[in-house]
Amino acid sequence: MTPAERRTFQVLSSTTAPVWLAMILFPRARLTARLVQVATPMYAALGVAYTALLGRAVLTGDGDPPRFDDPDSLRAGLSNPTAFLAGWTHYLAFDLYVGRHIWAEALERDRTDRIPLLLTWMAGPLGLTLHLARNARESLGRRRGGDDG
Repeated sequence: MTPAERRTFQVLSSTTAPVWLAMILFPRARLTARLVQVATPMYAALGVAYTALLGRAVLTGDGDPPRFDDPDSLRAGLSNPTAFLAGWTHYLAFDLYVGRHIWAEALERDRTDRIPLLLTWMAGPLGLTLHLARNARESLGRRRGGDDG
C-alpha cells in the first residue's frame, strides 16, 4: 500500500471507532445516543467512499474484474489495495449498522450487551450471533415462565 492508501485506511477505521467505544463503554449515556444519531449520515458517507473506492478499483484493476463465483478470482481482486479499501469500507459500514441495532435492542431489553458489541466490532457475525442467542434465550425463558403461571 502507498502512504496515501494507508492514510485512507486509518481515516476510514477511525471514523467508526468513537461510536463503537461509546456504545460499548457508555451505552446509556446521552453522548452515546448523540453519536449513534451522527452515525446515521456516516453510513451514507461510508457508502459514498465505498462506491468511489470500488469504482477506482475497477478502473485501475489488473486484468479482468473478479468473479464472485470463483474464490481465487475474488482473492486476486482483493489484492488490489483500492479494492481492499472498498472491502474494508463495506465491513465498517455494515458492522456499525449491525452494532447500532444491537445497542438499541439491548437498551430496549434493559441490557448493555457490551460483549456482543465488542465482538461485532472485532469479528462481525460472532457478536451478532451472541446477541441473537441471548435474545432467543430470553424469549424462550419468557414463554416458559408465561406457560407456568
